Amino acid sequence: MKPVGINKMILVLLILAVYTVPGRTQISSSNRLMDNYDVKFYGLDITADNRSDRIGGSATILVEVLKGSFDTLVFDLHHSLKVEKVQVEGIKINFAHTGDQIYIALPAPVDSGDLISTEIFYGGQTGEGLVTETDQEWGMPVTYTSSEPFYSKDWFPCKQNLADKSDSVHVLISTDYGLMGVSNGLHTTTTFYPNGKVSYQWKSNYPIAYYLISIAVADYTEYTIEARPSGLSHPIIIQNFIYNLPGCLDTYKEKIDATIPMMELFCDLFGPYPHRGEKYGHYLWPRGGGMEHQTMTGMGNFEFYLVAHELGHSWFGNYVTCASWQDIWINEGFATYAGYLATENLAPEYADGERTYRFDRALREPDGSVYVPAQEADNDSRIFNSNLSYSKGMALLHMIRFELQDDKLFFGTLKNFLDAYGNGVATGLDFKEVLEETSGMDFTDFFDQWYFGYGYPVYSLNWEQHDEVLNLRSVQTGSSDLTPLFKMSMEYKIFYPGGDSTVRVFHQSREENYQFALSHSVDSVQVDPYNQVLNMVADSEENSVKKGSGANISISPNPNRGRFTFKLSDQMEGDISLVVFSASGQMVLNSRYEGCLPHLEYGVDLEEIGKGIFFVHFNDGKMVTVKKILVE
Repeated sequence: MKPVGINKMILVLLILAVYTVPGRTQISSSNRLMDNYDVKFYGLDITADNRSDRIGGSATILVEVLKGSFDTLVFDLHHSLKVEKVQVEGIKINFAHTGDQIYIALPAPVDSGDLISTEIFYGGQTGEGLVTETDQEWGMPVTYTSSEPFYSKDWFPCKQNLADKSDSVHVLISTDYGLMGVSNGLHTTTTFYPNGKVSYQWKSNYPIAYYLISIAVADYTEYTIEARPSGLSHPIIIQNFIYNLPGCLDTYKEKIDATIPMMELFCDLFGPYPHRGEKYGHYLWPRGGGMEHQTMTGMGNFEFYLVAHELGHSWFGNYVTCASWQDIWINEGFATYAGYLATENLAPEYADGERTYRFDRALREPDGSVYVPAQEADNDSRIFNSNLSYSKGMALLHMIRFELQDDKLFFGTLKNFLDAYGNGVATGLDFKEVLEETSGMDFTDFFDQWYFGYGYPVYSLNWEQHDEVLNLRSVQTGSSDLTPLFKMSMEYKIFYPGGDSTVRVFHQSREENYQFALSHSVDSVQVDPYNQVLNMVADSEENSVKKGSGANISISPNPNRGRFTFKLSDQMEGDISLVVFSASGQMVLNSRYEGCLPHLEYGVDLEEIGKGIFFVHFNDGKMVTVKKILVE
């Protein structure tokens, strides 16, 4: 091949104006020219240290051409990084780096099915996808990447398309002696140089999404453990990189070791660990929380739930990746539920509390959807909204499990989904299809309401008893006008002297009337007694609806003129979520009181809301207590 002339580069820039598609996440690439090839391999040769977020090096990218007469390669790369040279098949080629993309015009068209190897030499100031930061707890400087969702281009040339996973990736990190560079896959070689430099070679041969490729550089020490899931002939290596500081490993060791039973549990629930031929790993970083870089998760700490959540991503997010950022549920909703499943199985005494916490977070979004609207698909904060993508996404999976009433069927669905879409991408509707095929049930209404729809159901319940027949009237409204009805199963717990009974019904219209034969005199009825469904109870007559013991909370004065106080009994303390509904079921106030103590008074102001009957819901993470008030 010969170098491309200046006239052809002008043509490439004209192509830029025609084919760049701004503004939203989609299954196709941000530039349609990228849809004409498939990435097969990334080879990164990076020089970095823990003192600066400037890097240098090269990227080798192997692609397979998908369209005949292919003549232009396009890669994403941040505008602040300077491209020094581009070679195609070893021959220097002219290029244009405009905006955040590199255009490489080939000297002659290439046929479909051909492979093209391109090497891009570059360096300089990175974008926000690579950060140098000091861990304030330990005083350790760390350089690390955080590429999700749109920031891989900030530190290496790539194709930022979720659907195009590279078949493999090799990463060579060169740094100063005394530091360690960590990355995806297996650590194959360490090479020391006489100039005080050292390089670490990492290789992974599993398909990987662009944003899961990562590096971190710090003064690390290694701590390795092994998990032995049933049915696997060899152990799974769990490689952990902790700051090389006194007391650091001792601080985290016990919590890191909890990864072993989690790995063994998830292999049982979801199927074999997808990257069992290489490793699973953690490394400490200064950023809070975690990031599920494939086989090598960045961790701000090793709390039980965080470790489980990030490990769950190995199946949901890494092995099967969301097909678009609008379907982030595939990643975050499933990983959040994996964290809950770890609690349910390994620390069951905390499971109800964790589920209540997640449901409570979701209830803070009465107009929110799990599916990310198209107009917000390039908004990081909306994609990773913790109340919607994580907590409400987790609730959806729990409610699917509740609808199935068969754990073998539920976990069989998860395994079938992973088998169908492993090493690829999937949408929420792809999961729905597997769910319906596995269960034989129709989940169209469920997904219309819970995945694409908004908010959650609000129940208004009344009952009366004549002789030995209980008449139960349940009226449902939506917290959002956009989704007025949720057709689904619901349980009611009927209390009577000396016992109780739980009944399960299917709510399929706004108003439902049920009759139950019951020889006992009914005291009260509780909606969703085991907290299986994301919902609220809007109103009730005294002793009619029960979600918690009213004796635990007192309100004064009642009636009032819009201002009142509440006090907790000796049985309650801690954070209280307070939600107020009007008699029509409209939410008028949503507040949180942190660190509440028994017998102290906490004020609530409804003066601007107006007069009428209101229902105040108090949620302490263990139960929901409903109080009726009159504002005069």
